Amino acid sequence: MRDKAEALPPLSSGLRSLVAGALIVARAVGRRRKMRQDLLALNAEQLRDVGLSRDEALRAAERIQWRSDWT
Repeated sequence: MRDKAEALPPLSSGLRSLVAGALIVARAVGRRRKMRQDLLALNAEQLRDVGLSRDEALRAAERIQWRSDWT
């Protein structure tokens, strides 16, 4: 009985770590989605202000959606 009781704290700790990791991933996905939507919502004048063409903005938005290095 004692062995089972000793195994429970690491199990709950592992579950907390799993949930925390899932939340981190979900937040990163949400940030990338928002960045992509914001970039695609810019008009031609705003894109010109940041030095992008519409094609460059579309390519950047596609990269943001699929690459994890834009967090």
